[in-house]
Amino acid sequence: MKKILCLIGWCLIAWFAANAAGITYTPDNQTVFRNPERGFTEELSSKVSASSPHVVKGEIDNNWGKNDQMTLAVVLYNFGYFKSQDLPDKVLTGFDEDMQELRKYGLKCVLRFAYTEKQSDKVDATPEWVKRHLEQLKPHLAANADVIYVMEAGFVGVWGEWYYTSNYTNKSQKMNDKRRKVVDYLFANAPEDRFILFRYPLIKIGYLGDENTLTAEEAFSGSVRARMGCHNDAFLNTYGNEGTYGRDGDGPSDDPVLRQYIAEETLYVPNGGETNVEDATLAEDVYRNAPEEMAKYHWSFCGSSYAKEVTDEWRESGLFDTLNIHMGYRYNLIDGQFSDAVKQGEKMSITIRLRNDGYAPIYNERPVYIVLKGVQNTEYRVQIASDPRRWLPNGAVTTINEQVTIPGNVPAGTYRLYLHMPDKYTSIATDPRYAVRFANKDIWDAATGMNDLGVSVVVSGTSSLDPDTLPEEDTEGTEQTKSDKRAAGRKVLIDGKLYIICNGTMYDAQGNPLTTNH
Repeated sequence: MKKILCLIGWCLIAWFAANAAGITYTPDNQTVFRNPERGFTEELSSKVSASSPHVVKGEIDNNWGKNDQMTLAVVLYNFGYFKSQDLPDKVLTGFDEDMQELRKYGLKCVLRFAYTEKQSDKVDATPEWVKRHLEQLKPHLAANADVIYVMEAGFVGVWGEWYYTSNYTNKSQKMNDKRRKVVDYLFANAPEDRFILFRYPLIKIGYLGDENTLTAEEAFSGSVRARMGCHNDAFLNTYGNEGTYGRDGDGPSDDPVLRQYIAEETLYVPNGGETNVEDATLAEDVYRNAPEEMAKYHWSFCGSSYAKEVTDEWRESGLFDTLNIHMGYRYNLIDGQFSDAVKQGEKMSITIRLRNDGYAPIYNERPVYIVLKGVQNTEYRVQIASDPRRWLPNGAVTTINEQVTIPGNVPAGTYRLYLHMPDKYTSIATDPRYAVRFANKDIWDAATGMNDLGVSVVVSGTSSLDPDTLPEEDTEGTEQTKSDKRAAGRKVLIDGKLYIICNGTMYDAQGNPLTTNH
């Protein structure tokens, strides 16, 4: 009996030594891995018709974007056949089938609609027809919001870039009555929890009527201001990225005030796009500026192959992997402290420090769970209050310090702790391809989409752990009170039996002291 108790005692000592002091995590700063809603993209586009309604279906498979760890496709629907008529049912059904194809392969889209993709054909649809098409699309957009990362405003101009347009004042980035109507129609019909990205900051400024940047208090509130994001399809080009940061004839072509506006806005709204630099000499000069520019303007996604003059330079220089690692969010755990024992229905303390080494935060709402995983992979999850959209980028450290309540139905036992950040939509919440992976070594479980926190907690029943069952104990050299002993009591399961240790004395679950002989 003494040998058994001695063995139990040493097991307890080893267990406490391993868990009571918390844990430090090892970062992984080199691996390029897939994560949802960020990274390099490829464009899929087509002029759709009733007989050919698909843009995505038939164009992707399990190898699509695999080498670059892509999770996003830019999906562009050209409605050129329907500038002044209803969208056929087959086109709407084709859209649903395309979105299902994205789910099949664990992807999401940057979604855009346009009426022309040729500068020689600037004829787009009137605001009235844009309204009608958006009203037709509304239920389909809502039904597929889970795989829409963001919508780009689209509809106006060549490629839907609000430029080169026959109906909305050609070559104008400014707001006017017709453009204002399109913005109104977009927000009336797009999913309420999705951002809409606009090609020029002057569009947002003109629509809202001021140059005030989004505040932290209004961010993620669902207001129109909080949902208007940015996309830049002339990244690194001259003349203020081809008018992106220009005042359209009323000021400088590259205005530092507008640059600062985008730098501040994009802490709370997404930014991305592509580089269109096709001049080889210029490409060689500007490609290396990408990390600094992406970090300043918080880029989440970027085209991987257009223009090749720049993207090839990125690949040849090794910058491509650097950008792929840091674009969007990249969270890594620094260290953590966790309660090692807790009663059913009571609170467990967690303190986690993490760093976001990405250029941007995550933007769409996403829950964060502490998952208790027991024998036979039984799982119990508790959502924490921390909002990952507030985990700031470019190396900023966030501390999560919370008391989470363990559900009363969790059976007594020892549980491994995991951090799980699934998609908020139930349609894809159990798909590990849509869960967030942390950039640490030896913590990612690809089968479940969870991050192993490397620690365990003992959950005990409330009745058998009543501290009133602990006997009084006189400890030589101290005058510890009974309440102190209760607070100091530590619990652990060994071979299915519960033991309590207090002031060096071990007790069984009923509070009976056990003697050891070391």
